[in-house]
Amino acid sequence: MTDLDTLIIRGSAGADLALDGLEEGVWSRVDRARSKARERSLRLAALGVAAAIGGIAGGAAAPAVQTDRSELSIFSPRMAATPLDVRSALG
Repeated sequence: MTDLDTLIIRGSAGADLALDGLEEGVWSRVDRARSKARERSLRLAALGVAAAIGGIAGGAAAPAVQTDRSELSIFSPRMAATPLDVRSALG
């Protein structure tokens, strides 16, 4: 016999003992995967609800936003992008 045949014979003798808890282990992993999928879908649903509430609240509050020029408009990003010669003319 070759070394490979010897290894196959040795490995098959203890193979019955190694399969004792296999089915329970497989089902526990399946249950864990299912619970993770449920948690993931619950998180996505909660995120969707939060986004919807935020969108509705932002839409309701949008008309209340001040549209006049503020005293601090000089510090706005729009003003930072304005060329220097225009800024000096604005004061």
